[in-house]
Amino acid sequence: MKNFKLNFDFKTKHASLSALITFAVFAALIILNLIVGKFDLKLDLTPKKLFSLTDETKAIITKLDKPVEILALYQNGSEPENIMETLKEYEHLSKNISVKVIDPDRNPGLLSKYVKDDKPAQKGSLIVSCGDNYRIISGMDLYEISYTQQGQPQIIGQKIEQQVTAAIAYASSGKILNIYEITGHNETTLASLGYSKMLEQSNYKLNEVSLIRSDIPEDAAMLTLISPRADLSEAEIKKLDKYVSDGGVLFIALDLLNTPTENLFSFLENWDIDVLNGLVMETEKNLLISEFGDNPFIFAPLMSDFEALEPLKKSKSDPVFQATMGFQRTAAQQKQLEYYSILHSSDNSRFRPVDGDKLSGDPNMLPGDKKGPVDVAVAVRKRNLETYQPESATIVAVGTASSFKGLGFMGQIKGNADLLLNLINWAVNDDSTVNVPSKSHYRMPLRISPKTALIYAAVSIILIPLFFLSAALFVYFRRRNK
Repeated sequence: MKNFKLNFDFKTKHASLSALITFAVFAALIILNLIVGKFDLKLDLTPKKLFSLTDETKAIITKLDKPVEILALYQNGSEPENIMETLKEYEHLSKNISVKVIDPDRNPGLLSKYVKDDKPAQKGSLIVSCGDNYRIISGMDLYEISYTQQGQPQIIGQKIEQQVTAAIAYASSGKILNIYEITGHNETTLASLGYSKMLEQSNYKLNEVSLIRSDIPEDAAMLTLISPRADLSEAEIKKLDKYVSDGGVLFIALDLLNTPTENLFSFLENWDIDVLNGLVMETEKNLLISEFGDNPFIFAPLMSDFEALEPLKKSKSDPVFQATMGFQRTAAQQKQLEYYSILHSSDNSRFRPVDGDKLSGDPNMLPGDKKGPVDVAVAVRKRNLETYQPESATIVAVGTASSFKGLGFMGQIKGNADLLLNLINWAVNDDSTVNVPSKSHYRMPLRISPKTALIYAAVSIILIPLFFLSAALFVYFRRRNK
């Protein structure tokens, strides 16, 4: 009896090998999928990293040494995915953070101790607690809301991380920092500009103080002076100077006035800040705002490498200034003071000084104009000359207070609000303060020129198909000739 023998030609062997390799690849993928399934591995591919936590949040969480509980008040199965995915990130980063979903209708007794404005926490809220400290975050505060021309609300961003991180910082420390707003000179306070809630959510409390009637409170984390319409008296300046010299923090935002403010300007000059009495004009086209007809007095200032601006750069949140005064460092340049240029105009800008009580809007260079760049937001901080370490004494000065209120029909500019809070946080320099920027859902449309569109079309419609066709023909004729 003859032995049966299989003879495989080249094509049969090649097909068998290909089938074996394909089977092995599929088997490896299945095994890999089973292994990965054992771990909760996820990758945030959203353009704005909606489900990823920022470095600031991670820095706060890694320092936690107390247990923090986050209660999400939802019916089982109705939890919003975006909120729960973000909260899970907190749990993954720290063993001291736990997240629980509680149905408020089924657990009224458990939630009775959590009260906000004399009302119990509502469904859709988050409760962040640590010991006896807690903060209730309403569902509306988790999103950034805008309104259409018809008055309909629409979600343009989410503030989940912003709110939760600030709540964790407060609950774990129990600290609320007091900001005192100087009054008595017809100022515009931050409270009247609508910043109370934003600052409260970042663990600040706004108060008022009159330097004429009282001394500066000992618990002041910062003083603010927003758009004074009259000069401070010598007695007030003396109190202010002593406060800063003793390590205090001062935030000043000015507006151009017809009345002289010699005492205030002299005070700033003693701290190496020379106020330029006039307005900055921007001529760089890409910094002007088209909605205002390229008005040279309304522009987006350039950001320096100042550390407090990093969150704005990451979120691409640009401040917009209107009618801003300028600053420069004095010739004294005191060694114990470090001067920071925060925002400035372009090289093609100019500073236009006040001529008597008039200010010319002539776009041409006039006698007395100062060529740019010109600082429009600055800071000084006192340092120890031996160790060169900060000694807390800090002044932040911005050349336009009106820009924090809003720009005409555009309303309040998000970049300006973010700038304000970041500068306050930098100046106060306390771990209990937080400013995580909101994450926008808005996507800018891709704008390309007709020439670029033709190039993309040629590459995608002609060159790429030709490449694959050529490759296929090459393989076909090479095999055919074997």
